[in-house]
Amino acid sequence: MDIQFLPSCLGDPRFQMATTYVVNGRLAIDAGCLGLAGLDLQEQVTDVVLTHVHLDHVATLPLFAVNRLQSGLAPARIHAPSDVLDVVRSDLFNDRLWPNLERLSNDAAKLIEFYELVVDVPSSVAGIELVAVPVDHVLPTYGYLLGEPGCTVVVATDTRDTDLIWERAAARDDLSGVLIEASFPESQAELAEASGHLTPAGTARQLAKIGREVRAIAMHLKPSNRDELVAEIEALGVGGLEVGVPGTVYSF
Repeated sequence: MDIQFLPSCLGDPRFQMATTYVVNGRLAIDAGCLGLAGLDLQEQVTDVVLTHVHLDHVATLPLFAVNRLQSGLAPARIHAPSDVLDVVRSDLFNDRLWPNLERLSNDAAKLIEFYELVVDVPSSVAGIELVAVPVDHVLPTYGYLLGEPGCTVVVATDTRDTDLIWERAAARDDLSGVLIEASFPESQAELAEASGHLTPAGTARQLAKIGREVRAIAMHLKPSNRDELVAEIEALGVGGLEVGVPGTVYSF
């Protein structure tokens, strides 16, 4: 499984301003920066799975949807549990912030398609088996188990301390990798907790719940604290844990 960590900063490319991970070239996890990527990549991505509706995860979803249509391609297929899709419909594609592409669709011309994921039940999307698992953020948010034969990768990049997704991860004998957040330095631990995020120490606690060493990529580092976060992550000495670099394709 190849997962591309899309860059999202026009300045220092190390900074992660918004979140999109592209799996095997076809499936995007979140669309924080997807709609600003090259059109060649956007034309390859057929499906988007959303973790939640904070802007750094959905900001360019409308651009992506329109870019596919203007390229003469099939409409974007958007997947998420019902409580996430409800907000996407009411607060994003609502004829105020962006045209309601669902309302403008008809049987002859679909402009966007929404698909509900049943929580904790496997679904097949763009050749990947997906399982949506609730995590603990400040609004309905989901981590995902991504599976293909012989390989499972967990994406859990907006959460404070949580348990269920790590129980599901630990049960996978073929667990090959984890994308996990490390948003705030230890000096901002109270802010991390209040905003539903992890410090590096919290990241280490989550990984320990898996019960064995696994390759883990630390994502979602706040740009203004990146150097401090990198130093704290490296000081943990957690086996298999590395700092994610935007623009990188990670193979599992």
